[in-house]
Amino acid sequence: MAFAHVDLALSIVYGQSPALADLVARYLLIGDRRSQASFAVPAVLAQHDPAMSGFERWVRSHLDEPVQIAAAARTVGLSERTLQRLTASTVGMSPVEFVNEVRLDHATYLLRTTTLTAEAVATRVGFRNAGTLRALIRRRRGMTVRELRHG
Repeated sequence: MAFAHVDLALSIVYGQSPALADLVARYLLIGDRRSQASFAVPAVLAQHDPAMSGFERWVRSHLDEPVQIAAAARTVGLSERTLQRLTASTVGMSPVEFVNEVRLDHATYLLRTTTLTAEAVATRVGFRNAGTLRALIRRRRGMTVRELRHG
């Protein structure tokens, strides 16, 4: 009952733009509760730790390249194991899951703001093919590429 006003606001926003309602809901989940960390916007959670911010910057600058967690860890001055522990405690996911979530966020942006094909978007964000992108969108966002693009 304490958050009924938030539910009402999200319902109103959803009526205009399901995609915007989804994004707002993900921002509202930010907090210390690990159970919800994987649903929140990982980049926002990462801002609260300098090493995670550095890792996020590395990910964004190497978005279309194969994942190299060891190289990323060295760049931010951590061991690979320390980076694994840091991502687990900060965003509730592994470094590779974090990379995929950042890729998915950028893919979502490209799908909604360009006319690029799913295959072209997948390549730009570092996935080998559109099938990987489609599966991740379905699993993490609960929708198809078409629904995401037009939502």
